[in-house]
Amino acid sequence: KASSFTSILHEQSALSLKMATASQFGRLWGRGHETFTPSIRRVLSVKGVSATTFLQGLVTSDLTEEPSPPVPQPSDEVDAPPADDPAVEFNPKLRSACFLDSKGRIVTDAFLWKKTDDHYLLDVPANSANTLLSHLQQYKLRRTKVDIADVSDKVASHIIYGTLNAGGSPPGYMTGLDPRHPNMGMRVLSTDHPIDHFPNLVANGFPKVSGTYNVLRKFSGIAEGAELKGKTALETNQEWLGSVSFHKGCYLGQELTARSHFTGVIRKRVMPVILVDVQTEVPRPWVLAHQLQENRRKLDEFKDKAPLPKLSSPSVGAMLTMLMMGSTSNDHDKKKDEDFIRLEQEMKLLVEEVRDNAASGTKIIDTIDNKTIGQIVSTPAAGSSIVLAQMRLDKVGFGDGKTPWSRLNRVRLGDVDKEYRYLPYLPLWWPEVDANTGKAKLDEEERLEES
Repeated sequence: KASSFTSILHEQSALSLKMATASQFGRLWGRGHETFTPSIRRVLSVKGVSATTFLQGLVTSDLTEEPSPPVPQPSDEVDAPPADDPAVEFNPKLRSACFLDSKGRIVTDAFLWKKTDDHYLLDVPANSANTLLSHLQQYKLRRTKVDIADVSDKVASHIIYGTLNAGGSPPGYMTGLDPRHPNMGMRVLSTDHPIDHFPNLVANGFPKVSGTYNVLRKFSGIAEGAELKGKTALETNQEWLGSVSFHKGCYLGQELTARSHFTGVIRKRVMPVILVDVQTEVPRPWVLAHQLQENRRKLDEFKDKAPLPKLSSPSVGAMLTMLMMGSTSNDHDKKKDEDFIRLEQEMKLLVEEVRDNAASGTKIIDTIDNKTIGQIVSTPAAGSSIVLAQMRLDKVGFGDGKTPWSRLNRVRLGDVDKEYRYLPYLPLWWPEVDANTGKAKLDEEERLEES
């Protein structure tokens, strides 16, 4: 019954909130739901007896095996999990994957929903849906027994925030926690209902929060769709998001991806960066990061420490609030002070400036030597100065330590004369990174397997 969907969510709400503060995946975003119209996300269908074989040759994920769930990343910002903290379950019929071109560059990412062995639904950002549709048609041979179609007028994509319970979906719906990281929400496809059916089901427990997804994924450091086009899977962290298998057979673009993983060095990665005015007081996490990076050059005991703050999305939101408040004080009377009003106005002006100056493709230039240290891949999250940028790892604290990140840095955006300070941070889902290779550190068992 359709009503069972909301009743299950309501029954689990107290448990989910408990997990939101104690889970190894960090705190969850606030409760709400969002429905994506075809102008935001579209759904493509690949159906036929050759569907699995056809897609297996085009995606970075291995469709012959169940997808690997995200690796829990304990965080200092949450309490220790209680003894009765339940396991987080992921839907094996939902996975994240990338499509590559013949040179190994990303065409787009997508969620692959497996309805049956002969039928897949591809949930893809609208800005890359036409490109993917053409890509699929291009590699469909005459003997390939599949039908490819855009079914966005019949199947809709939705998301729910603030719960880790994704079971019990009623007929006509497919549900699963985001396979990249559960903090990104519960994904939902309505396959047999009009687009307005789902919002009516969940609105009471999970109010409408349009626009949240783009903010959340940018706070979380996840680029997608056209933002990924032309980049490699490892530069965009796809292996850490569970989108890449290094053990499957041949697929289009595999050579560059495999070579980068097994023998290459990753010198650039996409990460979230907060841009602030050079007069803004640098928050304490970045002051500590500056001190740590200075000490790493002198003391071996600091060499294995993460060079930057590691933050969950809710923590990033709190950090932005502190920047606007000008301190970490909880004194709400500050809102009446002239200093607070001034700071609020300055922050709004900064947000507007960054929005105007930080277009996709804009170079981030160090003013000391006028060299490019990164490139913006995604415009700022709404109401903030947080961008996604492909940064040189040696400019954010990885590498040999000869050029550590400094809290006193100054950068320009493209040809604009205005100077900013950049505050990069590591999303909660990032693993421990080998400073020399730019890849995840391997334990002894993993090293033996790789060799």
